[in-house]
Amino acid sequence: MNQFEDEDEEVTPVETTQSNQPQPVEAGSQPIEVDPFAAENFTTESQAIADVSDLTIELGAPNDEAFVRVSPDPRHSVLCTLLVVSREDGYGKSYFLLTPTMRGWALKQPSLRKFVKTMHLFLFVTQDGDYGLWPIRDSLDNWSVSDRQVVETAKKTWSRRYNQGKVRKAHTTTAIDTEPTFPDKDMFGQDGILAQVFGEAFVITSPDAPVIRRLLGQ
Repeated sequence: MNQFEDEDEEVTPVETTQSNQPQPVEAGSQPIEVDPFAAENFTTESQAIADVSDLTIELGAPNDEAFVRVSPDPRHSVLCTLLVVSREDGYGKSYFLLTPTMRGWALKQPSLRKFVKTMHLFLFVTQDGDYGLWPIRDSLDNWSVSDRQVVETAKKTWSRRYNQGKVRKAHTTTAIDTEPTFPDKDMFGQDGILAQVFGEAFVITSPDAPVIRRLLGQ
């Protein structure tokens, strides 16, 4: 079961002079995506042993108490667009993967724009063998930049992130002698990591997605 939580980041509304009414989608013109997990939909930024089909991979930043390693494999990081909203239970965030067509559509909706975030996803494993995708905003703010610095450190050595003022830091250790293993899979395709983590329920391919309709009051 995936946990789509991010306790640290808050969504800041974007001021706009445009109308708050959603732009209508003409009948028969709703976007159709053949494969939302196709490689051409993403920009990779940055090979392995375990079979991803045997793993549970959660989406969310690692626990501040856990030492983690981040996969250095370029196949295991991706830059993508997510719709980030509060969880219905009020705790943390839910992440929905937007296809390129829906990204463009959502950015044209004044009341939805603030929820659209470009984010890096990095595959990591904890010292206890739990796998996750670490979401970090593609931004130059202190939190995002320092989080990515922690990721780079964790690609080389076991690291635990912590806050120091308004930045993240990495506490490293050499006491863990276990070498991490990562799935011999890339992010893309119907059998890739993104498909396993998001599934159909957390991919937005049209304006009829339940979360979109809820935000638009439909």
